[in-house]
Amino acid sequence: MTAWIEVLTALTAGPDLPLRGTIHEVRAVGVSESFTGGFAYSGQPPMMVVPGHGCRVWRHGNKIRVENIDGKPVFISDGVRAWDFTGRSDRPLVGSPDRVIYLGPSQFLLHRRTAAEWTGNDFAQPVGEVEVAEFAGRDCWTVQLAPPEGKPYPLRIWVDVESGQMLGYRVEEVGEGSQFIDLAVGETMDEELFVWEGPAVTQEERRQLLREEHLDAQREQAQWFAANVSGAALTVRVPVDFTPESIRSMDSGGFDASNRVAMLSRRARCAEGWVPNWAVPHYVWSTRLWDWAAGTIHVDLDSAAVEELRQHLHPGEPVDRIRKIDPLGRGRI
Repeated sequence: MTAWIEVLTALTAGPDLPLRGTIHEVRAVGVSESFTGGFAYSGQPPMMVVPGHGCRVWRHGNKIRVENIDGKPVFISDGVRAWDFTGRSDRPLVGSPDRVIYLGPSQFLLHRRTAAEWTGNDFAQPVGEVEVAEFAGRDCWTVQLAPPEGKPYPLRIWVDVESGQMLGYRVEEVGEGSQFIDLAVGETMDEELFVWEGPAVTQEERRQLLREEHLDAQREQAQWFAANVSGAALTVRVPVDFTPESIRSMDSGGFDASNRVAMLSRRARCAEGWVPNWAVPHYVWSTRLWDWAAGTIHVDLDSAAVEELRQHLHPGEPVDRIRKIDPLGRGRI
């Protein structure tokens, strides 16, 4: 009879054998319970490897290549560098393998859990005896692991005897898990599998690109607002500056605009009049073509301030259906 310590040793320090195969997720229809858990980190943001329903894997020690079933790369590491293709597949994020976190149902088939992870109570302690079984065409050990507090069912795992690789796991009571299929162990692998030679960006370069894209979007929004709504300063006597920092324009000519203290929107005029679902006091009014709304977060506007704002937005244009909306439903003024 095989002792648990022998299986545990194989799981954490098994022979360094090359492995390739396809991982297939097993999920019962209608099951919503998740066994993936959460995570926390400090310092630089981690790379998160989250394959979809299935993936193809090549692994040799700390070198790994993960692809979607359609052949598009998800993650590559040569053990020194790591490339994350989650964002732009033509220009992945490059960083250190030390900052990689595996998530999703396939996470424990993509990498070995450390010895420290097997000392806790999160599916880390055996229930019952270790058995021998064939799984994925391989000689395996299989054993159930006790669930942590708050989870109802044990987790059965299958561990390859030769390599110590976990080949599958399943919550048998609900039919949920993940497993290798089309598995090959011990084949010679091309080292080019584990290297990306194309362009890549670091975390800081990625953040800088996102900042520049955000500023470009803000500039485009400001130009749209100036051309389609008003290019005038929108400070009213309260005083409140309605000049937007964020704008969502619509093909109809309507928009939602806001900054840290104020909100401004319009929609095409409708028969019943448009009222936004805002949780702050706000005014609504209508012109010939548009229904308008303006509100502030920290200051309660008065009718004179709203009139000043209207003169900035559409000077001299007749207005009707002017109302102040109370967000707590205490009536409309």
